[in-house]
Amino acid sequence: MSRFYIFISVLFFACQNQTVLPSFSGAVNEVVVVADDNIWESKEADTLRLSLSAEVEGLAWKEPTFDVIQIPKVAFSRFFQTHRNIIIIQKAEQSKIAFKPKLFSQNQWMCVIEYRTKKELQQLLNQYVPVITYEIQQKEKSRFLSSSVGLTPSAPAKDKFGLSLRLPKEFSLALDTNNFVWYQYSPKDLELIKGVFAYSFALDGSLSSKAILSARDSLLKQFVQGQVDGSYMTTEYLYAPFVSTFENEGTTTFNTKGLWKMENAFMGGPFVSYAFQDSTRNRAIVIEGFLFNPGVDKRNALQELSWIISEAKIQQ
Repeated sequence: MSRFYIFISVLFFACQNQTVLPSFSGAVNEVVVVADDNIWESKEADTLRLSLSAEVEGLAWKEPTFDVIQIPKVAFSRFFQTHRNIIIIQKAEQSKIAFKPKLFSQNQWMCVIEYRTKKELQQLLNQYVPVITYEIQQKEKSRFLSSSVGLTPSAPAKDKFGLSLRLPKEFSLALDTNNFVWYQYSPKDLELIKGVFAYSFALDGSLSSKAILSARDSLLKQFVQGQVDGSYMTTEYLYAPFVSTFENEGTTTFNTKGLWKMENAFMGGPFVSYAFQDSTRNRAIVIEGFLFNPGVDKRNALQELSWIISEAKIQQ
């Protein structure tokens, strides 16, 4: 009996010492900035303010990278403390920046920026703003992927291109050919299309943005045709695509963001793709997500497609 009593007592006090945090609040890509107005609106905070509100690349109209809610420190009540993404700017005896300090809610992201003088605040922001925006985006990606239950592997993408591509279960196979695979989600009650392409094309030399866009237009004209005779998907060059590169496991990956349109028809929207060279077979492999969702903001939906396809890897 005494052992049982001791066990219950230990369990009770252990539970007392463990604080169960509430779930986070707020919408995807929403950031609460806790800073007094004279600091937030100052030139020293320009770098952070402009970076958070920077225009998303590859969209037909302007949408900010993040939706910012700025409040003064006195308004930082419990209502805001559980928010998913929080940046706190406050005066202190030493200038420093800290990520993920004591958190107020589960799976929350927080950054505390402390400054001694406005000049030192500006120096801190100039140095760390790229890190801050990257960290928030990675946290949002992590939340999305961890909550996306039911992602299923694509057998055609693996068999044809060696891609370990996993898609939400609501996506269905629309086309499967030798060098082009097309998945799509298009609910009957919504004017919405989310599509994913995986395709390859022969390479004579090194991979380039020109080769990627040329092959894209050629393959989409062949395989993605509209309901109107003579209509097909192609790249909209009135808005030049944004192309960047990065190294991924020793391979240069091309990330393209742009707009697509239906030639000879009235449809269009944004797309994002990742392309990399398969040197063993003298070919390039492209994984692409596209969106058709007229009349509504597209940042979040396109970002989710980008997160999904960015996880695709070539299996050696």
